[in-house]
Amino acid sequence: MKDLTPHFKFLALATFVAYRALCNLETPVACLLVDKRTGKILSYGCNDTNASLNGTRHAEFVAIDRVLEENHLVGASLENISKFFSGVALYVTVEPCVMCASALQQLGIGEVFFGAANDRFGGNGSVIKVQQSSIPNYYASFGGIMRTEAVYLLRCFYIQENESAPVPKIKKNKDIEGKSFPPNIPFDQFLTETEFVTLYGSERLRLFFPGPAEDIEMSPLIGKGYRFHELVDAQAILSIPHVKNLYPKGDITVEEDIQALDRLLPFIDDDGKVRWNV
Repeated sequence: MKDLTPHFKFLALATFVAYRALCNLETPVACLLVDKRTGKILSYGCNDTNASLNGTRHAEFVAIDRVLEENHLVGASLENISKFFSGVALYVTVEPCVMCASALQQLGIGEVFFGAANDRFGGNGSVIKVQQSSIPNYYASFGGIMRTEAVYLLRCFYIQENESAPVPKIKKNKDIEGKSFPPNIPFDQFLTETEFVTLYGSERLRLFFPGPAEDIEMSPLIGKGYRFHELVDAQAILSIPHVKNLYPKGDITVEEDIQALDRLLPFIDDDGKVRWNV
């Protein structure tokens, strides 16, 4: 049986970063760039479009810029940049948009793992499959991992009542709690059957490929659900480079944020169904 726990843990960390972006009044989309060989987190990114007043400052670009600078790749040849990024995986809460998907292809990214599909602007299969337009820099993009959490945080962003509050409170809202989620991603738009089996395993084929069974979510292990707090801990979060920048007010409240986010988010039961904390 394919154990997806390592991928879920990285997406859980990205989800935490997205939550902190939400607390800082940014769109809650976030990513990690991870060394595929060592599992070391190289950088994180979260949307910075509001603070920067720059609509192109998506999470992926923020993370990429940090990696380029810290690894002395600014101004390097495309060959050297591609050689570096071929050993890097992107974990992002929402499918990269067409702009970001194209940038990832040009950089030569190794793999992409994402949560929710980007139905309007998705560049890995929802709208267009950018990564197939140039065979030399093709990369596989695997979705559906912690997608309900990504969708829920976006819903929280769009129903915030007072964006001018100095310390926004992200709390449960009766208008979105218990609301059904859109169907899982159509995996055949993103992957071949062989690619699907390579990551998710043949045992998940009947549930998710080509189209997912209704109301079934991906979990780290088949037949075993999960909750957010089972996938993260304070030590892992504090190991993310520059994570303290997510706390511009100064007080770093990682433990409290893990607990708050665990209460806020839905969880997945052993049958793959979405459930809510009472």
